Parts: sequence; structure tokens; C-alpha cells
Amino acid sequence: MPATITNIGAQKEMLNTNDNMDVGDFDEIKYNDKIKVECICPKCGQKHKMNFHWIGRGTPRKYCPVCKGSN
Repeated sequence: MPATITNIGAQKEMLNTNDNMDVGDFDEIKYNDKIKVECICPKCGQKHKMNFHWIGRGTPRKYCPVCKGSN
């Protein structure tokens, strides 16, 4: 297994991927995975913004509130 170098402050240390690490060694990173994403409505073609997690490529196709409300 390859070793990785981490830089903790001014201290550098080598870690093997098979070394056991305590759960407390990792800093908890909190982030909001739902962000405003510009979408295109597939029905009317209007651009609008929605809050959701998007990791796909390109522009997501989501119905706008007007088209989503009408059947």
C-alpha cells in the first residue's frame, strides 16, 4: 500500500493506509450539501434556482414551481 504524507501544522508524518487511526483524529467538517443550483424546466424552458445536492454534469432539468403545480 502506498504511504501518504500529511501536514499537520509544522509537523509532517508518514501514514500508511493500513495504520489504525482513532476516530478522534479526524476533524469534523460540516458543510451544507444542498446549495442553490440553476436548473432548466423541461416543460417551459425557464431557468430557475433550486436548493438540492447536484453532482451530475451539465445543467439539471427540474420542473419550475409553476409547471410543477399544474398537472
